[in-house]
Amino acid sequence: MSTRLIYAVNFLMAASIGLVFVFLADLQELHGLETWELGVVASMGFLAALVAQLLLAPLADRGHIGVLAGIGVAAGVLGTLGFVFASQTWTLALTRGLVGVGLGLYGVAGRKAIIGLDTAGAGAKLGTLLSTGVAGFLAGPPIGALLGRISFETPFWAIGATLAIFGVPAIIAISKADVATAPVDYSDLADLIRRPRIQAAVLSQVALFGWIGVFDATVDRYLTDLGATTDATAVALLVIGLPLLVLPTRAGALAERVGGAKVLLPSFLVIVPAIVLFGTLGSVVLVSAAGVVETIGESFAFLAVEIILLEVTGAARAAVGHALLEAAGLVGATLTAAVGPFVYGIGGPTTLFIGFAVFTALLMASAWMRLRTAYVREAAAV
Repeated sequence: MSTRLIYAVNFLMAASIGLVFVFLADLQELHGLETWELGVVASMGFLAALVAQLLLAPLADRGHIGVLAGIGVAAGVLGTLGFVFASQTWTLALTRGLVGVGLGLYGVAGRKAIIGLDTAGAGAKLGTLLSTGVAGFLAGPPIGALLGRISFETPFWAIGATLAIFGVPAIIAISKADVATAPVDYSDLADLIRRPRIQAAVLSQVALFGWIGVFDATVDRYLTDLGATTDATAVALLVIGLPLLVLPTRAGALAERVGGAKVLLPSFLVIVPAIVLFGTLGSVVLVSAAGVVETIGESFAFLAVEIILLEVTGAARAAVGHALLEAAGLVGATLTAAVGPFVYGIGGPTTLFIGFAVFTALLMASAWMRLRTAYVREAAAV
């Protein structure tokens, strides 16, 4: 199995999403979208990914990862190319939804393939998968800004065609991977959600993805309001995401070695103050610096959550467990992506980002209490 090929297509999938970020303000002006319509378009990718993963993730734990990878790549290609032709709110939302389905299902299949037969070394592997996804997200805006000088449609044609070319061999590689399987069904979701460790992971995931939703739907408008051009926004997004390029592989290995719970709380002690600063500093440079601090904490938090999950599911139920995490996170992201532009329009960035920082702190406190409950139960069982 070529893990590099799996990582490469994950990069392209994420690039197709990152490509759109730098054009959100342009899409709003080009098609005359209201702020709430922009929120619908931004949130549709999360909603579509949520539904697709919940419905189809059990197939991965049963061994049907090739099918899921194929559906994911096809949806990603169609969704990316769809932005060339979409001009109304519903068509933009549809294409955004297809991109979300593509990234979600390909992620389920690719993650299952690289974990393989057991969880040994999974932390570093999942960290690398995260880094390649972030690299794609970061590459998307510069690609869009560069190729967009030719025409608005050019970057979407370029990414869509490249994804189609590399997607086929990636599907073949995933379908040939040896993976741990289990006869899972939807009852496994209910069993997992009753576990305190999983509850803590879910709460943490909601916080992390909630931030992604807010960021996705408002960062282009926020930086534009601070005076950033399209090119400056692309550079700012690149700088903000740099820690997620280099830290997750090490963060995953650390979380696997010492335990996910021991990495989780320190990560959020970095994230929450950084979000406050992100919404209160008044220049593109300072906001970008706060964003870098946030992504340092985020690099460790995401992998801590992944390891907490694998400590419960093992390799055999990794896909359905991760689908539960993703679904919870995507619910949060869908809501915050839809509400974020509305709150931003009424109260401005300070109200939006400080309010979200408080929300994140409350979720983290709840997650920590669930982990304490897990420790007590495990100690009593010894």
